[in-house]
Amino acid sequence: MRLRGHKAGKSALPMGSSLGRWYASGRLSGGKMIVGQKILDQGLVVNGSRECLKNSTYDLTIGEIFPMGKVAAKKRAKGARSRVHYLEPREMIWVLSHEEFGMPLTVTGLATLRTSLTNQGLLALNVGIIDPGFAGPISTALINFSDRPRRIAVGDKFFRIVFVEHDDVKDFNKSPENTERVKYGNEIESFAYSDFSRNFLNVPDFDDDFYYKRFWLILWSGLTRNWYITLAVSFMLMTTVWFAVEDLKIHKFYCNKFFELKSILTNSTPTTPPAISPPVPQQGQ
Repeated sequence: MRLRGHKAGKSALPMGSSLGRWYASGRLSGGKMIVGQKILDQGLVVNGSRECLKNSTYDLTIGEIFPMGKVAAKKRAKGARSRVHYLEPREMIWVLSHEEFGMPLTVTGLATLRTSLTNQGLLALNVGIIDPGFAGPISTALINFSDRPRRIAVGDKFFRIVFVEHDDVKDFNKSPENTERVKYGNEIESFAYSDFSRNFLNVPDFDDDFYYKRFWLILWSGLTRNWYITLAVSFMLMTTVWFAVEDLKIHKFYCNKFFELKSILTNSTPTTPPAISPPVPQQGQ
């Protein structure tokens, strides 16, 4: 997807590529990078802060958060704006920059996602070129590819912007893609409401809670739709349980009788009479 003044491209800058060599040397085909305070002095970044200047780049910050889905869009329509959002695994949101750009026809910008976000498992769908002559904010869609929620807040730094100066491109700039913040925000609102799902690629969360709900849903559906089968199975089950209980009672009854009979036989065993010794003959008799 290409947003206004913002062309989709690769976020990585391999050092073996021409762009990587340009980034390492600061030059590309005779052009040169604009760094430090000059970024603000030349008005390349509007509403910018000196604290966001880092080495040869500018760190863009989040100005607005657009959670996905109809429920979130309706809350925003009522004035509920999210300043902090916990991005769930595989969830996607849109963010709009706080700063705006005022790009002359002699400067091109390159936006890449900050390493601190990629290390957390976050990915930006649209990163790339900021066109010469572009004026306005830029946005991106963030996706959480990690297995835990990630905190996203207004004021967080999300893009690093590189500015490179080059020859005037007025002969090739036939259709400027400038935009106003309010209008652009409404467009993003439309994306968040209808064009995308809350979960990336509509992948459900296959956790224990998912399988638990699915099991009871299937069971209830089977019981209500095929009631006659359910009734027959229930009758057979209750009959089986009744016979099992009765069999257990009978077994217990005969076991008790067996032990009673055994006790009686044990207690009535005749005792052996004492042995009688034969008379001993006496002398003289």
